[in-house]
Amino acid sequence: METKRKLVVDECDGVIRSSLHGRKRRNERGISKKAFEAAVKHGEKIPTINPKTGAKQWLFEYKAGGITVITDYSCTREITSWAHSCWGLNIEKMTITREMEEEHKYAVRSSTNHELWKSHAVVVVDQSGSMRMTDTKNGVSRSDLAWVCLAVDYVGRRLRTGEATSRDYFTLVELGVDGRCLIREHPVTWVLYNKLVDLLRTRRPLGCGNYLPALDTARDMLLLNKRGSCLLQLVFLTDGAPSDHAPPGAGCPTTEYHVHAVRNRVASIARKFGSRLTFGAISVGNWGRYDALEEMVSTAKDYNCNAYHFISSLKSDDMSNAFMSMSTLLSSTKLTVTDMGSNRQRVFRDLNRESKSHIGVYNSWDESWIKSCNVHKTVFNKKTRKWEYPEVVFNDSQAVGIAFKESIFGEGRERAVRRVREIDSDGDFVGPTLVGKESLFVEDTHDDVSFHRTFFIIQQLAKRMATFFNKKLLQLPGVDPLVTPTIDFLDCYVMELCDKRGSIQSALLVEKMLDHTKYKKFNNNDGYVLSSNQKNETQHEIQLLGSNPDTSFSIDDIPQAYSHFTYLASQRKFLVCDLQGVLNTDATPPVFELTDPAIHYSKMTSRKDFGRTDRGQLGIEDFLETHTCSKLCHMLLKCWIDDPLDNDILHYEEALSKSQLRTNSNLQVRGILVDPDTKSPAKSVPKKSVRFVV
Repeated sequence: METKRKLVVDECDGVIRSSLHGRKRRNERGISKKAFEAAVKHGEKIPTINPKTGAKQWLFEYKAGGITVITDYSCTREITSWAHSCWGLNIEKMTITREMEEEHKYAVRSSTNHELWKSHAVVVVDQSGSMRMTDTKNGVSRSDLAWVCLAVDYVGRRLRTGEATSRDYFTLVELGVDGRCLIREHPVTWVLYNKLVDLLRTRRPLGCGNYLPALDTARDMLLLNKRGSCLLQLVFLTDGAPSDHAPPGAGCPTTEYHVHAVRNRVASIARKFGSRLTFGAISVGNWGRYDALEEMVSTAKDYNCNAYHFISSLKSDDMSNAFMSMSTLLSSTKLTVTDMGSNRQRVFRDLNRESKSHIGVYNSWDESWIKSCNVHKTVFNKKTRKWEYPEVVFNDSQAVGIAFKESIFGEGRERAVRRVREIDSDGDFVGPTLVGKESLFVEDTHDDVSFHRTFFIIQQLAKRMATFFNKKLLQLPGVDPLVTPTIDFLDCYVMELCDKRGSIQSALLVEKMLDHTKYKKFNNNDGYVLSSNQKNETQHEIQLLGSNPDTSFSIDDIPQAYSHFTYLASQRKFLVCDLQGVLNTDATPPVFELTDPAIHYSKMTSRKDFGRTDRGQLGIEDFLETHTCSKLCHMLLKCWIDDPLDNDILHYEEALSKSQLRTNSNLQVRGILVDPDTKSPAKSVPKKSVRFVV
């Protein structure tokens, strides 16, 4: 039986009995017994009604102490208590100048013109009763910490750095009982910052935290601007699991219902926007299981959204970093979709997405497959620089046309990806599984074939460089050509879809479909390089030259070494990166099957040929800054010779001098130092030093 403790208060004619619930709330919210007694003794006494039971009770608001307590109507039993909002915090508002006010008013008037919007961020903030807890490191409530970080780090910092302007818009949704919209389509200005400070000072967390109404409101807000040039972001901050009640007849436990329900809500948002939407879930405090939040993030990723889960402790630094990360992600996405020539954000096409979990299902009778028999196959000839039409159109001899999925399943920086199959005269699928690629943006749809020309040029050059790289790789001493993976880029062609009159309606770039479960990026065109802690089953060492640890390398070093090799082999003119694909271990020898590379050309003189992903010298520098040369990189830079006394040494040395690859007049060759003038051994050196010094 609960042992009741006495709270002595003169104003209440005796004592107030504490309750288990009351003590729990006081402990959670950092309210001492003395503070409770002071609130009842000195606070303003206000009659109130329990919203759940309808019972009368007393509320004591103690402004001087920054707390409010509630007792029953007889003033003999403690019910609950909480700290006031913004108690102990002092966040000053920004002084709004005349110029700021005019800019804000103009943005409000222009808000109906959705073409002017650069971004729209919808932020959901938990305001359930648990957010009153004062267990943060700085002793403020969880709610206050959220408001401070949202105002200072998400809005204020972006305004100070220029990452956000009045053409960016903001909506705030309350995670509570009914998903109320507190701020709607507000320009990101200092006026918004001040409104968030007001919420810090006045908002009081109360009641339960229902996920589903908040997600419904967020979806409605995101759908308001249908203009594809407006980037979207959804931030979902909470300190607990969903409070939503499972409906009668749900047929599953409440936790399973929550996971299923949030998955459907997020899927309805993500399938519409894909990579145009950045989603971030911020969990406040370490409350163990994050089933619903993790399902939300996983579902968003399944539809190609950029999705992240930030587990924030109760330290202000952690939550601050989470909000800053979300603002940085939005800014980097803006940079990605901005056309370098016009400095305008490109317009995303209105495309629906299918879940990656459905990719393995192929039913020819499914109406979501669009079939066409009036197609032409064409390939780009890199020598003549013209399109050619081969006689053999299909991979399968029984095929008479192609079918492609109505919804896309993949997205890159430039292209959308659909599933494609060849069909026979009965409309059944035949031949291998394929993918069809097309532009993700409206600006390129009026000339699909010309858009695909850039892809051909990039992929063919990358494939030619891979031939040189593979030859060099397999010539390294100790390399077994039967087990060492090589680099290859997929062959591709364009399928022109024509109407009955033969006019081209659209064109798909078609290539082999890779296993999406093994698909990964090894590097990208922003300097990202796959780190060692991200490598999985391919991370094992290939030992070269016996057991010499100086000449061993990892399989995952091969793609990075290829990118570095292209830069040096092209005499520092360009670099091939954005390597993505799969390691096909079923082939003999194994092979990295790659697609969609990017090329950075140092002088930017051929930028048109290498497309929008060409970032020039800056892209090359970003790669070199993050790239760490492996042993394989160093080995590929050496010139290996089997016989140090062969007559070809001097000829080879001259070739190296012309290429400006040699910086030393002496050659170290398998334990012998050779004088290039006399071609005689100068002195012995340790064995297994099998390299030119360059």
